[in-house]
Amino acid sequence: MATANERGSVLVITLMLLIILTAIGIYAISLSTTEMNIALQSKVGTAVLNSADSGAHYGIDQVPNVFTMAFATTLPDLSRYSMTSRSTGNLTIRPGFGSNFRFADFEVTSQGQAPPQFVAQRAVQVVVNYGPVPVGTMY
Repeated sequence: MATANERGSVLVITLMLLIILTAIGIYAISLSTTEMNIALQSKVGTAVLNSADSGAHYGIDQVPNVFTMAFATTLPDLSRYSMTSRSTGNLTIRPGFGSNFRFADFEVTSQGQAPPQFVAQRAVQVVVNYGPVPVGTMY
């Protein structure tokens, strides 16, 4: 009971629906891929920040020793840090201590690097106030 002008309309409608469903599927795949990339970059950024922070904490633990040459090490997740430290030469007086005692300032700089398959860097710089130091010890 079909008329001559309705022949093949079901085929055209079916093809249109398939095109729409294919476009929705491609969009869903690209969205999930983008979210996975964002999660991976967040993980790498956290690893780099943690490695730079580890280097800063190591440098703080080593005060009053000074590392003019970079001390570098690799962490278990294959991220790396390199750390240097220096004495700023500042000796400050703090309340509660006699005039024969000063506090020495040290600067610790740490550079964190991502594991080898990724490219990311993060730097952390801290100032450490060390003391009390008797005047004349020249820290």
